[in-house]
Amino acid sequence: MRIVLLGSGYSAIWCYRALRRHLGSSADITVVAPFEEHVFHGFTGEVLSGDLPAALQVSPLTECLPHATRIRGWATAVDPDRRTVTVEWQGTRREVAYDHLVVATGARERSSSVPGLAEHGLPLRFPGEVRALLEHLAALEADPADGDEARRRRTIVVAGGGFAGTEVAAALGRRYGATHRVVLVSASPAVAPAWRDQPWMHDRLLKNLNEAAVTVLPDARVARVDEYGVRLASGAVIPAATVVATLGNTVPVLPGLERWQRPDGLLEVDPALKVTDRIWSAGDVAGVRTRAGSLAAKDAIWAIRAGTRVGRNIAREVRGGTARRLGFRGIGTVAAFAPGKAVARVYGIRMSGIVAWTVRAAFFLWFVPSRRTALRIIGTSAAAGPARAMASLGAGLRGARTAPARPIGAPTLFPIAGGRGRTVEPVSDAVPAERRHAAGA
Repeated sequence: MRIVLLGSGYSAIWCYRALRRHLGSSADITVVAPFEEHVFHGFTGEVLSGDLPAALQVSPLTECLPHATRIRGWATAVDPDRRTVTVEWQGTRREVAYDHLVVATGARERSSSVPGLAEHGLPLRFPGEVRALLEHLAALEADPADGDEARRRRTIVVAGGGFAGTEVAAALGRRYGATHRVVLVSASPAVAPAWRDQPWMHDRLLKNLNEAAVTVLPDARVARVDEYGVRLASGAVIPAATVVATLGNTVPVLPGLERWQRPDGLLEVDPALKVTDRIWSAGDVAGVRTRAGSLAAKDAIWAIRAGTRVGRNIAREVRGGTARRLGFRGIGTVAAFAPGKAVARVYGIRMSGIVAWTVRAAFFLWFVPSRRTALRIIGTSAAAGPARAMASLGAGLRGARTAPARPIGAPTLFPIAGGRGRTVEPVSDAVPAERRHAAGA
């Protein structure tokens, strides 16, 4: 039984585990992915803040998929009639046959929606991109400058005020806020708009961003990015040498599957996560629906549960059974801003501070796909020593912050080199070729 998995993210890895558990060695599992590592995005904030080294954000696929045949490359086409996938890598092309195909190619940053962001922005989704951001900031620090140019180099703009953007901005503020200006630009009237109906969580989020010295610009849209900085739709200019892309996801088209793609690019799946005969999908690329009929959240836990269900359903069909629907109802939401500082709502229970932070850390460690990597994370944290652990815990309990707090949404003057400064008044395209294809992380 030839089962081909496209992608190496959460859905693909947990689908592989379910297949191995229920079919054993009778399943010939092939994984097509352009990378050799899995990126665990849950700890992006800890890496950016300096609490964890970048190497511990990734797990080798040799550990995550130990008994699978791995083909490195991008899936560029699917032929449902012939049951083949076309894979390309570094100028070579091959066809891979399947009996069951799992499309778990994930998504990529929606950088192409803003002119210049793909060329001058720094995404954080693929392997090596978080490390590239940190190296970029280090290189700027190593190259001295004066005046307006120095201020531009010390300005970091995070474009996108969703969950990812708020965590990234808070982490960068904690690490660089004493010497840099960190600006979070949100197109919505408030950051993390999904939490607007939960004021207690939203208020804590704003408080933590303020303590991390992050300047928030709500109701502001990034219109253009170039090598000098960011231009907002209002016409205001933010000179910046670092722009981080956290605008959200977009799903690339995979030729051969167009007839099952929705207008937003997601693959339409039935309640059992089947696209069509012998083709399944899960994760960011799939239009998975909840029992209430709404689209499921695009987060790791939904991807994990959907991938597991796909693996089980393939095993059931191989054995002559009937596929079952995904019964998962979700767990909740959580965001962390510093050691001991987090907000969460888990199974309807509100949490904040050290309790939410501990629950999040334990949950994420459990779902790191490589046990070795999880143990290395625990060992690195323990090796930091009791003094650092107590200091972090104390900071979390006291709400302490060494860098000066900046008022949320306060108007700020950003001088532009060689021109006039503009006041930002907040109110209450090409995609690189290697990212055009579907089989992402």
